[in-house]
Amino acid sequence: MARIGVTYLEVSKAADELIGRGAEPSIRLIRSELGDTGSPNTIQRHLAAWREARPAAAAAVAEL
Repeated sequence: MARIGVTYLEVSKAADELIGRGAEPSIRLIRSELGDTGSPNTIQRHLAAWREARPAAAAAVAEL
């Protein structure tokens, strides 16, 4: 039976929670937020997709 890995929704929720607490989401922080589970490669892929889905937020931070 195949094991279900960390999903995009789990990573995006963890990243949003970290942002809400004023922390910059990273693979290490997200993995910790998820209970030290998930492949760093999978988390990185989902985190990159999450960042691409938020271009307006990234641009606003750059302007500050």
